Amino acid sequence: MSTRFSRLAALTAATALLVGVAGPAAAASPAMVRVLHASPDAPAVDVYVNGAKVGAPLAGLTFGELSSYVALPAGTYNLKVCTAADASVCPIVANGVALAAGTHYTIAATNVLASIEAQVITDAPAPVAGKTQVRVVHFSADTPAVDVLTQDGSAKVVDNLAYPKATGYLTLPVGSYDLKVCAQADNTVCPLDPGALSLEAGRSYSVFAIGSLAGTTLKAVVGVDAIFAPATDTVAADGPSVPVGPIGTMLLLAGLVTLVVAVRLTVRRAER
Repeated sequence: MSTRFSRLAALTAATALLVGVAGPAAAASPAMVRVLHASPDAPAVDVYVNGAKVGAPLAGLTFGELSSYVALPAGTYNLKVCTAADASVCPIVANGVALAAGTHYTIAATNVLASIEAQVITDAPAPVAGKTQVRVVHFSADTPAVDVLTQDGSAKVVDNLAYPKATGYLTLPVGSYDLKVCAQADNTVCPLDPGALSLEAGRSYSVFAIGSLAGTTLKAVVGVDAIFAPATDTVAADGPSVPVGPIGTMLLLAGLVTLVVAVRLTVRRAER
């Protein structure tokens, strides 16, 4: 019984080593996070994650700046936004923020400094070849619900978007779009006219309306959320291939050797 058990244990251990090294990497995909400074009268800010200051590109953000994405392991985090000049002044504290694997997020500081608040939205772009995608995000706290129209007013692209909501992604032909943001109650009142937007093929964009209507700081910030990546021949018929790196390769070879030796010993003992 002990001999059989030891043989089974050897086989199980070898197989587990192979699975552990060569298993799917998707489960370890990080969350991707970017930060938008959308508070018009707030000074430059730094971002802290679990008490530690994050460096570039999340350091020293000023009004209107949208950082690039940074990778964080999936999990629950305590986040703070503090003034760059004084780390003890942290107008935004958001504890218990859950970030899921493989998901993109935009975290924005919105409203004026006296009423500053954090907005966390999920970015879910799905860029396609030969087309462009765009969504609109209303992050101006004192601006009422808005419509987004073409410059000549002949077409309404977005209807009745209120703070702090975002539209879904609209898939459009590639080109230049000249849009204006108008009051939903009166489309003749258009406080934001960002000028023509050149939207490229295979890209997904977010257009953020930020600032204060009363404070005349209303502006648009455009960010690229994703770029279309064509399929490659690295995908096998039974699932994605997994790059394991030099250390992973050594472990994989060791697992193969262990498995082969264990199988041979099992066969020889069975023949006896």
